Amino acid sequence: MSTSTDHDHVLGRVVDARYRVEDVLATGGMATVYRARDLRLDRPVALKVMRPDLAADEQFVGRFVVEARTAARLSHPHVVPVYDQGRDDGVVFLAMELVEGRTLRDVIDEHAPLSLRAALRLVEPVVQALAAAHEEGLVHRDVKPENVLLGRGGTVKVADFGLARLDVADARTTEVLWGTAAYLAPEQVEHGRADARTDVYAVGLLLLELLTGRKAFPGQDPLRVAYEHVHVGAPRLRDLVPSAPASVEDLLLRASATEPADRPPDAGWLLTELRSLRRSLSDEELDAVPALPPSPPDATVPVAVRAASGPPGTGRTPTDPADATQVMGLQPADATRQITGAPEGHYARTRGNRAPRPARRGARGTDRGATAYPPTAGTDRRRRRGGAAAWVLALLLLVLGAGGAYGFWYLTEGPAVHSAMPTVVGLTEDEARAALDARQLDPVVERDFSEEVPAGTVVSADAAPGSELRHGTDVRLVVSQGPERYAVPRLVGLTVDEATQALEEASLQLGGRTGRFDETVPAGTVLASDPDVGTQQPPGTAVAVVVSDGPAPVDVPDVTGRTEQEARDALTGAGLLVEVSPDRVFDDEVPEGAVVSQSPGPAQVERGTTVRLVLSQGPELVEVPDVVGRQFSTAEEELTGLGLTVVREDVRGGFFGTVREQSVEPGTEVAPGTEVVLAVV
Repeated sequence: MSTSTDHDHVLGRVVDARYRVEDVLATGGMATVYRARDLRLDRPVALKVMRPDLAADEQFVGRFVVEARTAARLSHPHVVPVYDQGRDDGVVFLAMELVEGRTLRDVIDEHAPLSLRAALRLVEPVVQALAAAHEEGLVHRDVKPENVLLGRGGTVKVADFGLARLDVADARTTEVLWGTAAYLAPEQVEHGRADARTDVYAVGLLLLELLTGRKAFPGQDPLRVAYEHVHVGAPRLRDLVPSAPASVEDLLLRASATEPADRPPDAGWLLTELRSLRRSLSDEELDAVPALPPSPPDATVPVAVRAASGPPGTGRTPTDPADATQVMGLQPADATRQITGAPEGHYARTRGNRAPRPARRGARGTDRGATAYPPTAGTDRRRRRGGAAAWVLALLLLVLGAGGAYGFWYLTEGPAVHSAMPTVVGLTEDEARAALDARQLDPVVERDFSEEVPAGTVVSADAAPGSELRHGTDVRLVVSQGPERYAVPRLVGLTVDEATQALEEASLQLGGRTGRFDETVPAGTVLASDPDVGTQQPPGTAVAVVVSDGPAPVDVPDVTGRTEQEARDALTGAGLLVEVSPDRVFDDEVPEGAVVSQSPGPAQVERGTTVRLVLSQGPELVEVPDVVGRQFSTAEEELTGLGLTVVREDVRGGFFGTVREQSVEPGTEVAPGTEVVLAVV
């Protein structure tokens, strides 16, 4: 464990000439996380600094660097990004985003047990992040509540991908085991291996903890907890929360199965199952807060565990709590160690999990098979002063008594006894469980859809009726979930793309698409579906939709030649908008104030389209000049040049050719083409 002395060499220091270390955020079994400031980009970061003793191990550091670089390539909204990694004067560090908020451990401590809806709201982002990692070939290996961060805005992010490593066939280490004992998968404990199913296992335990408020494997001794992962198995949800839906327990049993092959293959599969589970449950089931039965105090049960001749550190109780990420020595298979305090309801098995049967009572009223502990350091001083011979005798009697009790149990109730497999196909799940329990066989239930067999009825079993099976044998039962049906989701108000996605998530597909005009709903929005919302349909059913084409088009009337007011009335009455050009134009035919042109012209357009009008200024006028006293030829030329029509009237023969009078007074404005009569003398 890091101490304050470990912190002293980093606090206040500028690491790598870039990160000024300001405060301690958290301390774990492998590293300490500090609040720091990136001086180059002027932003806060979380700086994870490896323990000095681990930083001195070049092989360890080398693997850490390679895996940190691999994790840094992972970009996902629910993953705490890795910014930088380096080494500075013996300080091996990892720079990450600083998420201000709290951890999922805080939520569990303060609010668990949670409703299923609340638990899924927290777990699904975690699974999404892991799914993205698994697609990249990365395995987290240390999924736990402390590594799930909740930002102040409600964002859920998974941290510590610095421990992630590539998911390859030899992704294991023979000398150390990385991870947190309470969430280690059995294959990590036994073989030091981790793949995508290892993360699935940890998520199953995490969801169980959210729903029950207790760890699947409680305890402070990491070796004891690791043993239980392999030989005990996770508890059943409904043993802890009897009101929980059976489908939720079934998913948890698959996710936290002892054998990796029995789990969903990766987080992507698990995410699909979680979403399907959420859709299959009613609002009442999703929102119900689990009611836990009273928990009995932990019993002290002797269990032999192989341990004690491994690398340094094996066989002693770690000082770190079981929640810390630790580097633990892998234990060889030829050593034993005593573990106390196994929780009630757990017992040693190689695979599977079942509720324990009541112990038969011996002649002296004690549980058969129970064995007394050898004296420990806390035994009374007088007993500690006993001679060596007394110890040898006590141990010999203990071994003989335990061996005899075990032999009697083995021959009368244990694996040496066989039972005939009962007929269970066609029975309800409860009836089948009771029949197998009566023969001391263990039902392992899987659920599947069936079009013929009613829901809750056994479809098949992996053992034939009448076959002889050892006591404690797992019998796999397939129980019908009834016909596979999915409710049509609400599509009205969604876009076509959104409706397509909603149908795919509900295991349905988009069918025919019909357009319909609608005055209020925007184009491209779903107006109705067939079948209707909530209708139960087989998977892959095509759901037809009616989609809005927006408002129906309208006809633009021809308003040229009309007065401005007449044009406005006609256009607004058709559902159009009107805009009048401020610039009028001369027109010899259209009266002043009437419409000369419009844009757009007569056509079909969308309702609300703007029509622009240009109004007439009337014909363009010219001023008549004064031509009296001029020669006719000169006067005629000037008047015709202005577009006027000249008419000559001779007075007294008009021999002089001089204009004496003009019919239009000089200075009068007239339209081009106006006739001007000139009197010529």
